[in-house]
Amino acid sequence: MDPLITRRTGLAATALAAAGFPALAHAAGEPSPGEDGTPDGAADAATGEAAGAAPDWRRGGPHAGPWARRGSGRTLREQRPGAVGLDADELARIPDIVRDGLEHDPPRFSGASVLVASQAGIAYEHADGYALRWQDATTQLPEEQRIPSRTDTVYDLASISKIFTATAVMQHVEKGLLGLDDKVADHLPRFAENGKGEVTVQHLLTHVGGLPAFINLYSAHPDVPSRLDAVLTVAPNAAPGTEYVYSDLGLITLGLIVEKLSGQGLDEYVHEHIVAPLGMEDTTYNPPASWKPRIAATEYIDYYGYLVHGHVHDENAYSLGGVAGHAGVFSTARDLAVFGQMFLGGGRYGNARILEAETVEQMFTDRIAEITGVPGARRGLGPELEAWYYHAGLTSPYSGAHTGFTGTSLVIDPLTDTIVVLLTNSVHPTRAWSTTSVTRREVSTCVARALGIVPREVRDGWHAGEEDGTTATLTLALDVGDGGAELRTDLFAHLETAYDVLVLEASADEGETWLPLPGTLQARHEEPVEVPDGQITGWGRRAVWDGRFPLSDGGAPLTGEVQVRLRLSTDGAVRGLGAWVSRLRVLDGHRTLLDTDRAGDRAQVVADGWTLGR
Repeated sequence: MDPLITRRTGLAATALAAAGFPALAHAAGEPSPGEDGTPDGAADAATGEAAGAAPDWRRGGPHAGPWARRGSGRTLREQRPGAVGLDADELARIPDIVRDGLEHDPPRFSGASVLVASQAGIAYEHADGYALRWQDATTQLPEEQRIPSRTDTVYDLASISKIFTATAVMQHVEKGLLGLDDKVADHLPRFAENGKGEVTVQHLLTHVGGLPAFINLYSAHPDVPSRLDAVLTVAPNAAPGTEYVYSDLGLITLGLIVEKLSGQGLDEYVHEHIVAPLGMEDTTYNPPASWKPRIAATEYIDYYGYLVHGHVHDENAYSLGGVAGHAGVFSTARDLAVFGQMFLGGGRYGNARILEAETVEQMFTDRIAEITGVPGARRGLGPELEAWYYHAGLTSPYSGAHTGFTGTSLVIDPLTDTIVVLLTNSVHPTRAWSTTSVTRREVSTCVARALGIVPREVRDGWHAGEEDGTTATLTLALDVGDGGAELRTDLFAHLETAYDVLVLEASADEGETWLPLPGTLQARHEEPVEVPDGQITGWGRRAVWDGRFPLSDGGAPLTGEVQVRLRLSTDGAVRGLGAWVSRLRVLDGHRTLLDTDRAGDRAQVVADGWTLGR
């Protein structure tokens, strides 16, 4: 038998015996991003119209992206917020955000640790709640038996572990031992069963390998060898490269490839080649018993009368000895920030070179847009990209990293060199309470405001798009001549692509019917963006745009009494910063019919759901 499997079997048997779990356990895997992060309290879907009309924010030409960086080797150090471009007053809102999550009914988590770093400076840390609070799913421990959360509390990272596995895979690619286009079956022959012979390493890294999201390994198979065999021989649900399905099984398989190529257990490899070089002393699989007072507890499993505290929460990972490609890593906020800074440092942290800069750029470059379309999931080689459901105010096509089912998240914004770590135990005492993405969004958006992502020049204007499931209108009426009038706007927009949409439209029949206004957006140092259907959605390049929208119906100028409005509709869970309009003008040839910089004209604008200023 393979010595690595023998070792896994020993670890799993020891762990299961210590836990006293019966043979038939219920297994539930990590959710897909849809289950963990799609609209909370709403089953919204982007309309085909909105998706088709989404402006193309991609830049033409050979522009270097923000992940095209050299290895700087900068290390984290404590800094005042202002020294690294963060507004301390904005960051001071984080404790209330965390407290709201703790006091929500039911609580979104029992305890939390937050860290914000920018420009390699740790500018903010905060902890609240309890690492251990519950005795079971309904009974709280006496106060003296609880363990308060601290900034150095160790959390079960759950699926953030996948980024450690992806990093290990890419290290083997750099060494020439593995290729992204290698067939998985060339390294693990059993994987070829059930028609999976054409699945590649890249397919698994990007979750387009056709594998199911999850299978029960824990109770459906009696031992580690049979569980691993079940992973390798699972029947696919789709041909490779045709569908995106977030799958634990792909990362478990990649972890096995790392083990085979390195001759080490995945935990041993990650420690030697990633964790130890980075000085991440509080990061490990299977934390030792001495760490237990610092570890955040997770779920109470009622059927067994057992609280998970000190070992991995994920049942499949636990049944594999606590070490698996999809879950198993425990860490602190500071250690995880070091891991994130390594990526921002182009693969270097201090004197430790973990990856080449080109490899980091590859990892954070989307590979699946042609499969998922607008506004589908975006994946690099491991990291999740442009994830509005938790990147929120920091979302761009370049923002990346991952979440974990236990209530953890790592957000990296390369446009501002910012890292946001939120570690919680949202499954303590039960996974039924897990709604951490609300807090994830609020923290990310708070950091975005602290960074000043909404430009100062528009902050005194009209603002909408922060409320869930609403429609806000900004309307003006005027008498238009026959010279061909044009609406001009100074506009900033950061709206979840195809779910939150700003529509510019006009009516020449007193509001009975409304016509979309196609137009163009222009900004300094930016290429123009066409808005063919009068609909604006997406990340907006973080620029203030001069919008130009002719008042016409299919090219024929509108004349007479015309109403013009900006209508912003949001879905059931707002994820972006919204839209800001600082100035509206209507020009009719050389005449200015309206200019909101003039107090009298500003008073003519009817705002319903839009507010002036912040």
